[in-house]
Amino acid sequence: MPRTSSAIYSEDYWEGYQAEREEIEQEIARKNQIRKQILRQKKIERVRFLRNILFVCMFCSMSIIIMCGYVNITHERAKLAQLQNELKLQTDINKQLKLEIDGKLTLSEIERIAQQKYSMTYPDFSQVIYVTVPSSEKKNQKVAKEEKSNYNNKVSLIINFIKKIF
Repeated sequence: MPRTSSAIYSEDYWEGYQAEREEIEQEIARKNQIRKQILRQKKIERVRFLRNILFVCMFCSMSIIIMCGYVNITHERAKLAQLQNELKLQTDINKQLKLEIDGKLTLSEIERIAQQKYSMTYPDFSQVIYVTVPSSEKKNQKVAKEEKSNYNNKVSLIINFIKKIF
């Protein structure tokens, strides 16, 4: 509950008091406006600072992600190079072993292995069958005759088709 006083003031004092009070209220309002502007500027500066910090964090995180990708690529390239070297080495070893096998297996060695391991023998005269192969001239003549007959058949088909149309 507000206090009430019973003192009576003069009109001049009361007007001075009112004027002084208005000045104080204006001063308070002005200070409040200045305080609000300062608070707004601080808020704006804080938002800018946070935005800048966020930008720096995003930039750093993207840089780290990209660097990790490059590290993975480099690691995989190293693995690939190692595997290619191993492949080349294994290919060289394979070629060398094939050469050794080819050098060891002669016709007489193959005959010996076939006779000992697989009990293979040369065929008897009763098991031999002779096949006559026609000479290449006869084959060429047959092919030429077939080509000529194919050509004649095609020409006759075209002529018959034209006759049917007319």
